[in-house]
Amino acid sequence: MADNDNIPLSMQRHRAGLHSVGSYQVSGRPWLTSSLLNANTTLTCSFPSVSKRITIYNTGSSPVRISFADTSAEAYEADRAHWFEIPVASAGAMATYTFDVKCARVYISEADGDQTGVSVYASLTGIHSSSMFPLLGPGLDD
Repeated sequence: MADNDNIPLSMQRHRAGLHSVGSYQVSGRPWLTSSLLNANTTLTCSFPSVSKRITIYNTGSSPVRISFADTSAEAYEADRAHWFEIPVASAGAMATYTFDVKCARVYISEADGDQTGVSVYASLTGIHSSSMFPLLGPGLDD
């Protein structure tokens, strides 16, 4: 039987959820990607499970913007500023920022109209991404 509603509680398989403290206390499963961002494009990093921590590396020569809601539309950017910008690093270094956040995806866009590079490292929990609620509202997309 696949439907847990018909199985007695004593026999149901426990699954970690968004409020499972242990899922955020143990070491996360690594997830990595790197990409070149062209002007006016947005990279959507969709994780297979909920993150516990995300580190973004700006490896290029232009600032990158990080958001938790899709901010790729020009009208959106003109009216709102719900992103975090990672500047270009000083000579020989990479600019990084770490977010201690649970989410299923993050959006990365190039900020100056030039091509730039970005790398993403995420520490993932054992909680499936379908369990994550949408990140919407004031400070995110409103």
